[in-house]
Amino acid sequence: MLALPLALPGVNDAFFNASYVLQLLTNGLSNGAVYALMALSVVIIYRTTGHMNFAQGEMGTIGCLLVFSVSVSHGVPYWISIPAAIAISMIVGALLQRTLVQPVERRGGMGVILVTLGLFLIFNSIDSVIWGTDPLQPVRPFPSRPDDHLVVMHGPPQFAIRYSAVGVWITLGVVVLLLHLLLQRTRLGLGYRAVAANADSALLVGIPKDRMLMLGWALAAGLGTLAAVLFSQTTGSLDFNLMASVILYGLAAAALGGFDSIPGAVVGGVVVGLVEALVPAFFSFIGSELSLVMALLVIVVVLLVRPQGMFGKARVVRV
Repeated sequence: MLALPLALPGVNDAFFNASYVLQLLTNGLSNGAVYALMALSVVIIYRTTGHMNFAQGEMGTIGCLLVFSVSVSHGVPYWISIPAAIAISMIVGALLQRTLVQPVERRGGMGVILVTLGLFLIFNSIDSVIWGTDPLQPVRPFPSRPDDHLVVMHGPPQFAIRYSAVGVWITLGVVVLLLHLLLQRTRLGLGYRAVAANADSALLVGIPKDRMLMLGWALAAGLGTLAAVLFSQTTGSLDFNLMASVILYGLAAAALGGFDSIPGAVVGGVVVGLVEALVPAFFSFIGSELSLVMALLVIVVVLLVRPQGMFGKARVVRV
């Protein structure tokens, strides 16, 4: 096995094992795909409203738990339960925007933040009451047995690209492609982009602003549920706090790529996933417990150095 003969102070020696590095890259890309989906849900809402939905992760968790109840507990195929859960999440997201967020938004932006924080607590409590606080069997729409792998490099340690990881990457690619087609090739997408660019002008030319805002919340809720399902697959875990940390990684990815950039959300998610996987392994004095701190640090640094992110556009306010 190829090993790089290099030692640096504070650097984990195992990092220089080729199969170990490749496995870290694979794990980072898998988690990065999930963070990219969560960042997309953040960006889609922010582009039209200028606000962030802090309950996005909990909304995704409850959607994933619905998939668990239908598929894991009752044996319904995943190809039925996952689209159904995404559709239900989209309906709930649209209704929340229309009944709670929209009336409050008209009274001020701070009210929206309080509403989404309240929804975070409400959904988290609902999850714990209905499904309990103990770990549940994870949702696994892709093959996940130990022998289900596409590429293997024997170690030690062993490096393997599993079909589940490939499935997560393909899912992200399909979602990005569908979003591109929706926003660039359909009248509905044109209306959404018009509202995102200038809501008042879009309203003057007859584009229903309120419906476009509902569309944004619906798309974000569906993406959140899909991200939760994939995160349960990649981590092999499921409980009522499944997405509590993922929303922070999603915010970090959105901040890095740009809160108004869909391509930036994808790139930011991949970068955050790779940083989370590689940095604690590279520097032995940084444990996995500090990964959340790193995500918050990314947000702070980006906002200080380049507030619009890598792909975002700086907003010009004329007086």
